[in-house]
Amino acid sequence: MKRTRNQKENSNLRPLSVLAVFLTVIAVYVGVLLVTQVKAMRDRPEDDGIAYTRSMTVSGLRGEIYDRNGTLLVGNSTDYDVILEYGAIPDTTAELNRSILLTYKTLSEQDCAHLLNTEYFPLEGKYPSVSYTANAKIQGSTERERLLRVLDANRLPQNASATELADTLVTKYSLSPDLYSNEEIHVLLTVRYGMERVVFGAYQSYTMASDVPVKTVAALEEERIEGINLKHSTKRVYAYPGYASHILGRLGKINEEMWESYRDKGYSLDAMVGTSGCEAEFEEHLRGKDGTLLVHYDEDGNVISTEYEEEPISGKDVYLTIDIDIQKTAEHALQDAVTSLPFSDSGSLVMLDARNNAVLAIASYPTYDLTAFSSQDYYNSLLLDPAKPLLNRALGGTYAPGSTYKLGAALAALEEHVIDAHTSVYCNRVYDKLHCPTCLGTHGDTSVVEAIAQSCNVFFYELGYQMGIDSMTAYTSRLGLGVATGIELPEQVGTLGGYTYDPSWDRGNDLSGAIGQMHSYTPLQLAVYTSTLVNGGTRYNAHLLDSVRTFGSDEIIRPESVQLDSMTISQATLTTVKQGMRQVITSHNDLSGYFASVPVQVAGKTGTAEVNGQKDNALFVGYAPYDQSAPPEIVVSCILEQGAVGSHAGKPVARVMKAYYDKYASK
Repeated sequence: MKRTRNQKENSNLRPLSVLAVFLTVIAVYVGVLLVTQVKAMRDRPEDDGIAYTRSMTVSGLRGEIYDRNGTLLVGNSTDYDVILEYGAIPDTTAELNRSILLTYKTLSEQDCAHLLNTEYFPLEGKYPSVSYTANAKIQGSTERERLLRVLDANRLPQNASATELADTLVTKYSLSPDLYSNEEIHVLLTVRYGMERVVFGAYQSYTMASDVPVKTVAALEEERIEGINLKHSTKRVYAYPGYASHILGRLGKINEEMWESYRDKGYSLDAMVGTSGCEAEFEEHLRGKDGTLLVHYDEDGNVISTEYEEEPISGKDVYLTIDIDIQKTAEHALQDAVTSLPFSDSGSLVMLDARNNAVLAIASYPTYDLTAFSSQDYYNSLLLDPAKPLLNRALGGTYAPGSTYKLGAALAALEEHVIDAHTSVYCNRVYDKLHCPTCLGTHGDTSVVEAIAQSCNVFFYELGYQMGIDSMTAYTSRLGLGVATGIELPEQVGTLGGYTYDPSWDRGNDLSGAIGQMHSYTPLQLAVYTSTLVNGGTRYNAHLLDSVRTFGSDEIIRPESVQLDSMTISQATLTTVKQGMRQVITSHNDLSGYFASVPVQVAGKTGTAEVNGQKDNALFVGYAPYDQSAPPEIVVSCILEQGAVGSHAGKPVARVMKAYYDKYASK
């Protein structure tokens, strides 16, 4: 069929239409490109001069630690770290060696050579006469494991000598004595080993120097040293040096054991983390999140501009339940008590809020100063001190409770109706059953209130004989002895006495157990035990965390006290035991004198506990106010190792209670 003229014309127009559409699309596309390019030039004219860009890690500021009243305990000061970043270092070994030496030379000229990171260098002496440090020789230690890893990476046997390691690194990094002095070789070995130790690479930087002051930073920047980055760092500042050290804890670099868990949380190997105390336990709150800063340079190495690729985020602030004024008084009172006694060299004191077991003060003596911990000599002196100042005795020391245990024994006997408030036991100093143990006095006919007040052993021997220690433990463990207190820090749980826990236990041991021998507990447990008893049987977790707060906002996380147990104690039993505790104070001249300065009535219980080959430990537990119509506010426990007499432990307790009421009585 022939096409008409109109059909031919339409057929010729189709390609032209397609071509027209195609050209239109190209025109629009080119136009968009031109507009975009012009806009980009208008918005960022400075980019024209950018020759290269480097990224720097900017640390997120660590949260600070405060006491319950908002008093700063641990803050931050800002310094700088000298960082080697994989993406920024020179391309050749010789150039990197030059950068390292120029950095060290600049530090030396600024009297900052000591800031070079030598903490983990396993060689001592000066090249070529080197040997392994003591830490590098300790089998199983973190530094020994790191050293073995470096030896293996360099195909050296595990028994390679210090000289073999040094010579291998000298060859590997072209540290020829023809090019460098022995001192320069030693510096380069220190840095090169450190880089291998942390497995330096694209994902792991190396901190060459720490805590560099601003003046020295300016000198380093003037040198424009290739491969060196300067990173903001923060250092912990302690507002009350030497106080609350066992509570606050320390920061340290991540060790081998920690690394796997911290790596999964986004930490770098050279990050500083809490290693003890509240710094460790509240790490998740205190930790800041690092950011990334992009630094743009021109061809001459001048900084053109900076911008955050990811901004750093500060950690949250932690508020503790302790009161720093009460804490200071507790530490002074404890130290004075220990040093005033001829045989005592250590002790502990704990104050709790009796209403919820919030910790108001934890003192352990001897103690230490966190600000001096960077000194190896100071740290070694702490390790070698026979009084063990690094031990937090309040949580980690376990002691026989002595006669303070008689409170729980009396409560158990009263609740089990073995005795009542009027039951009398005759004390003629010698108990006439089993192995015939003795009392410290001759008390005659003695009621339970009098037995608590006079600490009559014969009365409690009789309870132990009738009940057995397991029946008493059923009560005292629910009060808090021999069980975890729930505090956030690591703690010991002590040793429960009885047939259930010791297969060799016999009826004679029941008598000793009833007066507080044959089992052991921590000072914190004694405070919780007393708190649970005097508040009527509700046991809360001991705790140090008051709240977590986001800086610059109203966000506050305040955890609730946790009720760990609740037992029913009859009002008659509670009244009887408390009367005995009150008479402990009023019937003892020294104690009544100590507590006369406290503006409310105090009740308590002394204890002396036998220690093989040493003087007896002195113990005291107490609470205030003693008022049957008002709930107790505070409880305190104190232990003086080799303090000889229980009343000696009452003296520092009185000082701390007075400090509490001097501060809070009018509030």
